[in-house]
Amino acid sequence: MKELEDVMSSAAGSDLDSLADALARYVRSGRPLSIADGSGVIGQLERRLGEVLNLPNPLTFASGTAGLHAAYLALDLPPGSEVVGAVNTFHASLSPAVHCGLNAVLVDVEPDTGNVSPAALEAAIGPRTRCVTVTHFLGHPAAMEEITAICRARDLRLIEDFSHAFLSTLEGQPVGAFGDVAVGSLQARKTLVAGEGGVLATPHAELYERAVLAGHYRGRALALADERLRAFGETGLGLKMRMHPLAAVVALVNAEQLVERVAARTALLQRLSRHLGDVPGVRPPVVRPGADMGGWFSYRPQIQLRELKPGVGADDYLRRLQEAGVPAHYPSIGPLHEEPLFTGTIPLQAAVSTWRPRVCGPLAGAAAFSKGRISVTVTGRDTAKTIDAYAQAFADVSRELAVRDAA
Repeated sequence: MKELEDVMSSAAGSDLDSLADALARYVRSGRPLSIADGSGVIGQLERRLGEVLNLPNPLTFASGTAGLHAAYLALDLPPGSEVVGAVNTFHASLSPAVHCGLNAVLVDVEPDTGNVSPAALEAAIGPRTRCVTVTHFLGHPAAMEEITAICRARDLRLIEDFSHAFLSTLEGQPVGAFGDVAVGSLQARKTLVAGEGGVLATPHAELYERAVLAGHYRGRALALADERLRAFGETGLGLKMRMHPLAAVVALVNAEQLVERVAARTALLQRLSRHLGDVPGVRPPVVRPGADMGGWFSYRPQIQLRELKPGVGADDYLRRLQEAGVPAHYPSIGPLHEEPLFTGTIPLQAAVSTWRPRVCGPLAGAAAFSKGRISVTVTGRDTAKTIDAYAQAFADVSRELAVRDAA
């Protein structure tokens, strides 16, 4: 609607100008367009990521998926080992395991946060389980106290995928600092953007060096401290997963303002949640005590179907929001147990004896989390005025479609 368009900010233009200037300066200076030894802008970015994210030994990759692939290779698990993860995560948290001779086990999530359920995780552990991969879904930290306790008790490796959760913390501890390896995506829709890129971090020297060998042959792979691994430095493990220097320039520019951008986005979304807390027919996303959401990868309130008038459904509510100018839609990615990759045989003979995914149902938590869940797109162009306008649109729609005393 016109009122919403009139209050949109155009401040993003200055950020694009800064990025264009940085890329132009890099290219015009004749700096390298391929870096194998971790020097130059690659090294600058890795040092900056270590400072901003408070994670040890950052190592850049061409994508978050590549970083996860390297993480699974670095763990060096026996063929056929099982990796347990949430049924509603993005596929790349688990799918690289197929190329490492590993197997995926999908488990239920908690109905309020969408994060992996510790109880479901523990129930799914079998004799071949060797690893747990946690995604801090939509920016909300998973229940890491319980999950790390399970992993310690069962001698399981723990990977954290913090692609949704840059600067999120749990009881003051940054996500990514709980497990053996942490990986984050720097893809264009993430909170920290390289265009395409990823970062891996680990406090364990052996895992770091194996991750280097997995995707960074020559260059820094020839300088590994472990002479057994350094002997393979010329070839690595046969894969090149390095970040492009121009992507590193993009990420470095964006990293400089990450803390400020996250704080601004958090303030806007907390403002929207405060408004929605008083609106019947909808609930803002849950944020548990002790959890800090960082940049909120996606803001997803939940339509309360039981609070709507008879005959009114989620489709009706969403359509009215869209007609009022709210940039709302259903989430575009469904649960993994509906994808062919996780439901049986795949067209890859190399994995025929290892890739046998399991789905551990029932998936009541995932169903409860997704029921009536919508996504509201909030960008750097939004202001307090647009947020208030969105909230007013929710209130107007609920006044028409919800039962007045539903709360």
